[in-house]
Amino acid sequence: MASENTQTVSGFIPDPCQQEVIEAQGGFHLVLAPPGCGKTQILTERIRYAHDSEGVAYKDMLCLTFTNRAARGMIERIAQNITDDDVRDVFVGNVHRFCSKFLFAEGLVAAESSVIDEDDAVSILARYLGEDEYMVLSNYNRRRSYSEIFHLESMMHQISHGHPKELRVHPDCINPTDIAAMRRICTVMGKPFDAAAMTDIYNNVEQYRDLTQSDTCDYGDRQAIFKLLQKMSLAQQYRRYKRANRLLDFQDLLMMTYDALAADREHKLYKRYPWIQVDEVQDINPLQMAIIKMLTARPFRTVMFLGDEQQAIFSFMGAKLDTLSAIKSKPACQLHHLSVNHRSPRYLLDIFNTYAAEVLRIDSALLPDAGKSNDEVLMGNELKILCSEDYDQEVRDCVQFADTLNRTFPQSTTAFVVNANRDAEDISQELTRCGIGHFKVSGTDLFSQPDVKLLLAHLGVLNNEFSFMSWARLMKGVRVYESNAAARKFVRDLFDRAILPSDLLRDDDSTYLMRFVDSYTNDTIVVFDTETTGLNVFEDDILQIAAVKMRNGEVVKGSEFTVYIETECEIPAMLGDIVNPIVEERKHHDLLTHEEALRQFMAYADGCTLLGHNADYDYNILDFNLRRYTPDLNLHELHPSYLDSLRLVRLLHPELREHKLKYLLEVLHLEGSNSHLADDDVNATRSVVVHCYELSKDRVGQQHDFLNDSRVRQRIETLRRNYKQMYVSALERMYSRDESADGAEALAVVADDEKLVKPALVVELNRFYDYLLSEGMVQEIDGLRFVMDYLSGEMIDPSREPSLYEQLSNHTMEISTLKEADLCGSSNMKERIFVTTIHKAKGLEFDNVIIFDAVDGRMPNYYSRNNPRQLAEDARKFYVALSRAKHRLYVSQCITRLDYQNVPHDVHLTPFMKPIAKYFKEERFAAEKK
Repeated sequence: MASENTQTVSGFIPDPCQQEVIEAQGGFHLVLAPPGCGKTQILTERIRYAHDSEGVAYKDMLCLTFTNRAARGMIERIAQNITDDDVRDVFVGNVHRFCSKFLFAEGLVAAESSVIDEDDAVSILARYLGEDEYMVLSNYNRRRSYSEIFHLESMMHQISHGHPKELRVHPDCINPTDIAAMRRICTVMGKPFDAAAMTDIYNNVEQYRDLTQSDTCDYGDRQAIFKLLQKMSLAQQYRRYKRANRLLDFQDLLMMTYDALAADREHKLYKRYPWIQVDEVQDINPLQMAIIKMLTARPFRTVMFLGDEQQAIFSFMGAKLDTLSAIKSKPACQLHHLSVNHRSPRYLLDIFNTYAAEVLRIDSALLPDAGKSNDEVLMGNELKILCSEDYDQEVRDCVQFADTLNRTFPQSTTAFVVNANRDAEDISQELTRCGIGHFKVSGTDLFSQPDVKLLLAHLGVLNNEFSFMSWARLMKGVRVYESNAAARKFVRDLFDRAILPSDLLRDDDSTYLMRFVDSYTNDTIVVFDTETTGLNVFEDDILQIAAVKMRNGEVVKGSEFTVYIETECEIPAMLGDIVNPIVEERKHHDLLTHEEALRQFMAYADGCTLLGHNADYDYNILDFNLRRYTPDLNLHELHPSYLDSLRLVRLLHPELREHKLKYLLEVLHLEGSNSHLADDDVNATRSVVVHCYELSKDRVGQQHDFLNDSRVRQRIETLRRNYKQMYVSALERMYSRDESADGAEALAVVADDEKLVKPALVVELNRFYDYLLSEGMVQEIDGLRFVMDYLSGEMIDPSREPSLYEQLSNHTMEISTLKEADLCGSSNMKERIFVTTIHKAKGLEFDNVIIFDAVDGRMPNYYSRNNPRQLAEDARKFYVALSRAKHRLYVSQCITRLDYQNVPHDVHLTPFMKPIAKYFKEERFAAEKK
């Protein structure tokens, strides 16, 4: 029984059904949540309630969403409503994001692995097929044939690893002809047709090619076998390429996580979660659901799924409505309904509910009622069926209608919700012709465009100079190579020789390994480490500095150095799950003032080369401590460069799954211990340094030979000419927190004439974009301003994270997951008219919605008529389109259409409108005079 409703910290007052869901702690739950029922707020309140009232630790909570957009919305609500810093321990994200974090954190993939998207996969496969990747990406049918190959590679992994048949995500990638071909192979070879046979054929494609020439098969069989083996061969080549280049696609993330958790069922080495909530469960595919099941602790405390069968429209991604039905049928499942719609006015809710009951056959008892604030007065122009003479006229009429809406309701948003990308393009072109600003969400996603990927690759290499895919995109984008395949090969050749691409941007032609070997043999190296009050290099204090001097790999006798330093900052009692040893250690040593300790160390290191493990951190926190406490000592002047054993290990051991000192000592069988005390860590680092030297000294000659090749020299010169200045100048600004450093360039004038500082990351993106434009390396990117506005207004707060370094560290990963639909809800979005496909509109809402060209044969699709499952999904798609409207809803149609012979024929309004047409007025636009 839900308790009496109370106002939450944020002022949100839940209705009784919402309160029941918030307090549904313990057991297995399913919440049916139609649009407009305040789901995101409820999910946030459940976290607060579970922690405050039930004592569930934040670190034991797992919150999974279907999209990154939904995750960001939830994270924003959490930040607004829960002030406890520890709430950051809650994982909020989609399943792919969780799997990526899990695989890297648990060391299940090489630390230098990169995640690729489907466009990258197309580029890889196009190399083997000798096709132009951009032609493939723009051709729906060709791209679909590529997808079959990617899906085949995934499915054969699932078959060979014994995944249950029901978990195969895209089983249709093996068509009936393929199955017949495999059966014929098995018959000829005298073996049963089973999973083992499929795996054997897949793993030994070349051995079976002779069958395509064999007399034991007729011509039709030989052709079918040839096509099957060709598809399998391409899938194998794709798999080998990924492995050789340490690349993971989105399916790899799921399958490898499933394999790891399945193998860990008994040992429980990996964390399981006692408290889980999963949103949009109807969109989760069976493999994702299996992963969630294995992540659930035994016994668990609370597992809650939220879903809406009315919005299940992602079967093409492997999602099945059966998932929701299976959860419903569990005997232990407690069913809840969010039965009040707080968003839609009553006249719209009547339409949604009537449609759900009469078309989708939803039990009317499960449909939401209107809340107290839903009694918006119906003025008479909110609901219309817009009729035009033909398709072209419909485009023009609807654009003019939207423009009228925009002028009549200037603060409202209007969306064209369309069935196909072609419709979106036609409407967008007409809006542009009429000079009407708008934002289009369809077709190739803005963030998938090569020029946008190039801009983000610049951020990627600034944040991580080991980013394989970012460097590859840059090599292509700044014209070092003409194709993505050649650019990837060049970057792989560099990494295989332990050369950083950033090394090529140095005028002295030295690599990192060359500089290290030279210092090791000729200089005195100070191996140092710091223990600090936190990880903020700008503001935290150093608590301990330890160091030792090395010459030629040997410790200089009597060179050990250690100081402990006073601080007024709070010292964390725990480092993750272990007690912070520095707290006890400081009790046994004299504490020096900041100035005294820092001067001692700088005098000790004078004339030597600094080296640390993760020295980027140690060097920069030392720099900012010196600025605060001994401003007369300039670290950049006294030690303009330093060496990092972490970077050396990443270059020399890219196959390793992590690079922390403790792991390195264990896996490389080195002396030392990693105690989180600076002196012990220095000794461990010295062991790593000696190991790296033994590997490096032989690699230097190979690097010289490679870099002196005339063809490589030509590429290097092009890279320097086209990218060096942008890269080097960005590095120089990386740690600047001076808001005025970029002068007027960093300022934007806002509406009230106040000055707003742009985030350094946005300034950097603009700078790189302007450079690329000026050099003719990119065309103007339509829509980029929306990205810049979103980053400035919704994502980055320069007052809390002023420097480019902080903004890159905090947001590069998040930016890499953005989709153009994320920009639609931005408060900084100036455009008021949107054009979006139904699939991309899911999760969005607009004041006014025009469902464009809602005619029979398109909604539902002509080819769905004989497929009950697809027909039902088309009906749900139409429901999603309807329910995007917040205030006004219009459905457009044309009266006539040209057939494939250009003969006009009558068309009719979608049959989906039959039960709800009574709510709408019909408006016929006058036909234009020919």
